[in-house]
Amino acid sequence: MKVYLYGVPGLVGGAATKIRHLILLLNEHVNVIVILPKGRSRKDRQLRQFLGAINVPLCVLQDLPAKATGTVLAVCEPQFFSGGVARNLKEKGLRIIWANEMMWAFKGEADAIQQGLIDRVLWVSEFQRKALSHVHGAVPGMIVGNYIDPDDFAFRERRNPIFTIGRVSRPDPVKYPLNFPQFYESFGIHEIRFRVMAWSEDLAKQYRWFHFDSRWDLLKPNQVAARAFLGSLDLFVYPLGHRVEESWGRSVVEAMLTGCPPLVPVGHQFHKLIVHGESGFICDTFDDWNDAIVHLFRDYPARMKMAKVCSDYARYTHCDPEKHRECWLEALS
Repeated sequence: MKVYLYGVPGLVGGAATKIRHLILLLNEHVNVIVILPKGRSRKDRQLRQFLGAINVPLCVLQDLPAKATGTVLAVCEPQFFSGGVARNLKEKGLRIIWANEMMWAFKGEADAIQQGLIDRVLWVSEFQRKALSHVHGAVPGMIVGNYIDPDDFAFRERRNPIFTIGRVSRPDPVKYPLNFPQFYESFGIHEIRFRVMAWSEDLAKQYRWFHFDSRWDLLKPNQVAARAFLGSLDLFVYPLGHRVEESWGRSVVEAMLTGCPPLVPVGHQFHKLIVHGESGFICDTFDDWNDAIVHLFRDYPARMKMAKVCSDYARYTHCDPEKHRECWLEALS
């Protein structure tokens, strides 16, 4: 099977890391060729080293012949429809599979569906499928979840000199509750550190009214590797703003893999990722958040027990490579 993967494998962002892990998962079973989106350079050293080490070819759209055979898998590329890429690939005779990671349609996505440019759509959850059902209509679809290479997020036993909570997500202000810094500072623990990645100018602007003191570490996107960042936290505390819905929760599962127990809000679809009270906590009221954090702060053995449980649960329930490979080969067939 020849699969053209349209997108950029990388170490930052859900789509980029998803593409990277999919290539590693599928490369020995399908003929993968990466097509770089417009504006991305083939001279990227890190990219060339990664693909060269596993013998995956790299090309741009202009390299493809006027007529081609095979399947294109496009993962969450904003310009895939509005830039005319989907139509170009379809006119070459290629079958197109579209994987949207978000809870909304991209510009031109609905029109592409209506015009028959997309042969199959892939979703990460039933929650996301329902949100996009009005866009995708009767186009064949499949829920594939998210594969995270567990070797990229090895378990780490940790006990920081100063108890540390934090979170990582894309640097989008809607991912944060409007009272985020006050929320973190309200927990009943006197000596505590707060670490956040990836911080941006937009986030700084949103919270310009707040004074971040020396307890806060605000890291730029990819300032450190995600696994190293997660390994520096005692707990992954992930409140979300009212303006966003999570289609899956990739950073939550990455935290779990490293042995960092997650605390998440009700709703979304976190109940599909976490067993409440065993592999993390799903919190409704502020007291729920505070009670769970204070309990795990005071009881180190309980925290370490949950750390091992959540790591094993993520590794064997959500990140089994054989199960994911079988699922993806079916989705691409």
